[in-house]
Amino acid sequence: MAAASTAYRQFIAATDVAYASGGVNVAELKKHASGVMLAAELNQAETFRGKKWHSVGSQQVVWVKAATVGEPDAGGQINDLTLQACVDSSKATAVDANGKSVKAPGTPPQSIDEMRMRRTQGVWKADYPKSRKAGTC
Repeated sequence: MAAASTAYRQFIAATDVAYASGGVNVAELKKHASGVMLAAELNQAETFRGKKWHSVGSQQVVWVKAATVGEPDAGGQINDLTLQACVDSSKATAVDANGKSVKAPGTPPQSIDEMRMRRTQGVWKADYPKSRKAGTC
C-alpha cells in the first residue's frame, strides 16, 4: 500500500510537470501512469499544447488511503488496488498565453479522487480513474 500511495503522489506531481510545461514535458507521465489514465493525460497535454495553455502552481495530495485491494497473484503479491485520495488544487490553475486563467468558474478547490493503481514489472502506476468528485480534505 505504501508503494502505491507514493506512486500516486508521483503521478500527481507528474501531471503538474506536464501542464507547467504547456503539455510538452510528458516523460514523467509515462513513468507514473499507464492504460486509460496515461491516454487521458496525454490527450490533456495535447490540448494544453494546442491551446498554448500552461499551469501555474501545483496540486497537493493531502491524504491517500486504500479503498479496495485486488486478489493476490500466484506469488502472493497484490498488483491491483484502488486508492482514495484528497487532492487540493487551490494553489494551481491553468492559464492561457496571456496569463489569464482558463479554470472553469466554480471549479472546486479540493476533490476526492478514486484511482485504480496497477503494478506492472514491479512498478506501481496510476492506471484507471474511477472517479473524481468535489470534496474537502
